[in-house]
Amino acid sequence: MTGMMRALLAAVLLTLAPPAGAKIKSADQMKTEKAYLLVQIEPVEFQMMGNNRLVTGVIFAPYDPVTKQTRENLLARRDPVAKDGKRRLYLIEVDPGTWVIAGTGGSDSQMGSADTSFSLGSYHFDVHAGELVDLGVFVPQREESDNPDTRMNTDNVLGMALFGASVEPVPNRLTIRPRGADDIVIPAWLAARPLVQPAFVYGGTFGNNLGGLVNRIDGKAGRGRTAGAAAYLSKPGQPAVEVPSSGPAMKPASAPASAEPPATPSSLP
Repeated sequence: MTGMMRALLAAVLLTLAPPAGAKIKSADQMKTEKAYLLVQIEPVEFQMMGNNRLVTGVIFAPYDPVTKQTRENLLARRDPVAKDGKRRLYLIEVDPGTWVIAGTGGSDSQMGSADTSFSLGSYHFDVHAGELVDLGVFVPQREESDNPDTRMNTDNVLGMALFGASVEPVPNRLTIRPRGADDIVIPAWLAARPLVQPAFVYGGTFGNNLGGLVNRIDGKAGRGRTAGAAAYLSKPGQPAVEVPSSGPAMKPASAPASAEPPATPSSLP
């Protein structure tokens, strides 16, 4: 199967992952029986005649760690509650339970950033009714390859411009970091609600129901990594929040990502 055919197949199958619900504009619209995911998604960056940034989405799915089964996917791609350039901050309404980071979606495959299932190994986490869960900042990246057809070089760019060719897509991977002072400011109407940091448990595997490219969430670096380790990957010292009315936005410094080492599930604080 050619790269173009794989990209078209993935684009069709991505319709199986509906976008998150309508944009929530006030705390009054948040339901006590639901949980809410707050996540900032960075654009995919690549070098081609300078630095380029592509907006992409992230797919979540309800997950059963015992049976390794997922249910209907949910794509965070539209209606952010805030944005900064091509960076997006989403508030996603979900049912309480266990969720897995299922992959990336809504990518620009012609530019070599493919929709990717993290079915080979991803993070799952638990959410409870009434919680506002801060997932932190998600940074999708291209998993670079030795295949010359995947490179953003002059020959491939000219082929795109002259013959309508596309760069052979590579799967994405994703890193998670705490929210910091330079990240998108949390809207004032959310600032009064307590944020919960989830324990991300590594190693969730599941079927590739997207039908496109597959990867581990941490890419090649995750080969041989032990499943089951848990850590507060997104726990900040103090997130940036927007103050109401005309006051200036507060952007206190947050603790570095390495300030709290990963912990086992039994020893999480």
